[in-house]
Amino acid sequence: MPDRRRPSKDPLSELAAREEAMYLRRSSMRFLECAIHLCVTHMTLQEVADLLEKEAAPLRRFG
Repeated sequence: MPDRRRPSKDPLSELAAREEAMYLRRSSMRFLECAIHLCVTHMTLQEVADLLEKEAAPLRRFG
């Protein structure tokens, strides 16, 4: 009869998953910062701020 108990947790896999999530979060933040800096080179600071606020509104509303 097969053992139907919950499989034991693999600490290495859990650590790898946590580290991957943190890496992806940091990479995403750096990408956003680069995109903002690129916008600032071609737009006024006020235009960039307005754009970010416009993009943030649905995130706050539905997020």
